[in-house]
Amino acid sequence: MHQNRQEEVSSKGTLFKIAAIPYNLATMIKKHIFLHLLLSLALFSTAESAYLYKNGKLTDTKEVAEFPLEQHFELGMQALQKKDWPEAMQQFRIVTINFPDADLGQEGFYFLGVAYYHMGDPDLANKNLTIYLQKPKSQKYFIETFRYKLAIADDFKNGARKHLFGQAKLPKCFSDKNAAIDIYNEVSNSLPTHELAAKALFSKAALLLSLSDFKGSIEAYQAIIKKFPKTTLASQSYVKIAETLLEESKVEFQNPDLLASAQINLKKFSQDFPKAEAQLQTVKDALMTMHEVYAQGLYETGRFYERKKMPTAAVLYYTQAVKQFPDTQVAKVCTKRLQTLDKHVKEMKLSTHE
Repeated sequence: MHQNRQEEVSSKGTLFKIAAIPYNLATMIKKHIFLHLLLSLALFSTAESAYLYKNGKLTDTKEVAEFPLEQHFELGMQALQKKDWPEAMQQFRIVTINFPDADLGQEGFYFLGVAYYHMGDPDLANKNLTIYLQKPKSQKYFIETFRYKLAIADDFKNGARKHLFGQAKLPKCFSDKNAAIDIYNEVSNSLPTHELAAKALFSKAALLLSLSDFKGSIEAYQAIIKKFPKTTLASQSYVKIAETLLEESKVEFQNPDLLASAQINLKKFSQDFPKAEAQLQTVKDALMTMHEVYAQGLYETGRFYERKKMPTAAVLYYTQAVKQFPDTQVAKVCTKRLQTLDKHVKEMKLSTHE
């Protein structure tokens, strides 16, 4: 239970007691005040605009249709051709606000999304493209819509910001990489056999790796290999899996499953892409580096036991490193340590024989 708060306020030398307010209520009041201030700022920024009530909501008079639907649509298309994105946005807002269910009105959501994208607002672009996909006439620009969505996901992946509370008139305040993952999933699920799905999965895997979601990243790369075999992205996915396993091995100390997975990945890659010599060498190098990482872990454990004056235990770890990873540089260092601890090595051999 939160404790009630009590405050004192001084006014002209008189001390007043403010009634205690429950903490939860106080927090809620602060949130409402904050939201009210933000909305007030948004309205203030458009103080010169006039509004009227239309179709169940307030509409800026600048967005009320002055001409027939076809004329506003044509004005928007002309603006797109001239790359006059603000004008295109204005005309297609008029189209979508005033004629949302007409055939051209439905197409207007697609072109409004395009205009917002080129204006550098992926948040509103994605919102309008999503509305377009929900319309009965969305088949006309279906593939093009997902091309834009993939580009929008890449923008979110790279840190593009979203509008506060999803409101167009409020500032873009925060990045949302989960939004990128959601859109990548949307693209790959909607077009499971299309090249855009492979690109979405590849970008998603890279994003998950940057977020240290090793398992999710590898699963996305494996999905590419399974659904799009023999493609360039499939061969690149094998390489990325090797690199991802290497990164994970640096985090998960001495996990034998990672090493086994890396070996399987190399074997499958050599079978599927036997002529990709440069990439195969990259995968082999990653596996060799993993051997170094694992050997280094054993070596450091051995050094720990040496510092603790427990040479017999140290010998066990050095010997294991040399035996399991004989071709590593760390194995050479372990061999030198074993030579230094030769007395204890002999004692171990004698105890083993006994």
